[in-house]
Amino acid sequence: MTPGFQRWRLTSAMLVLASMGCAATAQDRFERDRQSTPTPTPVKMKAEPSARERMAMEAAFARADTNGDGRLSRAEAVHLPAIEARFDELDTNHDGFLSVEEFIIGAMSAA
Repeated sequence: MTPGFQRWRLTSAMLVLASMGCAATAQDRFERDRQSTPTPTPVKMKAEPSARERMAMEAAFARADTNGDGRLSRAEAVHLPAIEARFDELDTNHDGFLSVEEFIIGAMSAA
């Protein structure tokens, strides 16, 4: 083998080993960060509401929806303290209003 080829092989081998070390270090750091970072828990319903529960929640939503636009504003939610306290958390699409589905999820998770 020529000296140039041997140098190339040695350099290639060193680059491979160095890149493997970088990948292992990155993987270790990723695992450490993943384990130390708390994952946010999304708002979930405890269980799927029964038909009767859903009808009751839809009726409560309709009573709270004083302007009848099919969504609850923060001002309308004032009459429902458990919903008002978690309004921003329940407003999952961040439009400033609660839809019927967002309201039901909030009502079920508060129950």
